[in-house]
Amino acid sequence: MRFYYFFLITIFSFSVKADKSGYYITTNIENSSVTFLGVQTDLDGGFNLKGGYDFPISETFYMSVELEYNNMGSFDYDWKEGNEYAKSHIDAHFFGANLKYRAYVFESDFFITSMFGYGYYYLDMDIDFYLEDNNLGYIGKGSQSRSALGLSYGFEAGYDINEHFSLTAGHNIARAIMDGIGYDFGTTYAGISYNF
Repeated sequence: MRFYYFFLITIFSFSVKADKSGYYITTNIENSSVTFLGVQTDLDGGFNLKGGYDFPISETFYMSVELEYNNMGSFDYDWKEGNEYAKSHIDAHFFGANLKYRAYVFESDFFITSMFGYGYYYLDMDIDFYLEDNNLGYIGKGSQSRSALGLSYGFEAGYDINEHFSLTAGHNIARAIMDGIGYDFGTTYAGISYNF
């Protein structure tokens, strides 16, 4: 147990004062939601992958340009009562670019980041149902894919563990208009970055 405490104290008290510019990759696990027509749907099992480059502005400020693939997750609905049933499935994805502004605080390895993103949002939806009303049966089945350019903004907070590894956590909000309908996406995530 003493070794564990010593390891944590060593890792989190070590301050890396080296130049933090260069290439990096990041992976995060996330929880996302999509809201359209006034209904919010929580998605399961999301993750994202990012790769970019940090440009130094000063000793404590950096500008980053990155590409991102985001599998926001999926949603499944399955209902059955007697002969009636309804099933639906939604997948959400994003591919685009982000511009970040990172500031180190209190002369430490803790940082905060603001982010602006632009890219394509994709929704894949499947539905299958049979419903009855006044002795009439209604059946429907189909798939639809929608995509549109959208804007996002958000923030991150993190800590540089050492010269190569950083921990990050953040939240972003995005909006895309698909076929005249506004889709709002919200994502909360945490992960790790490797700096080359």
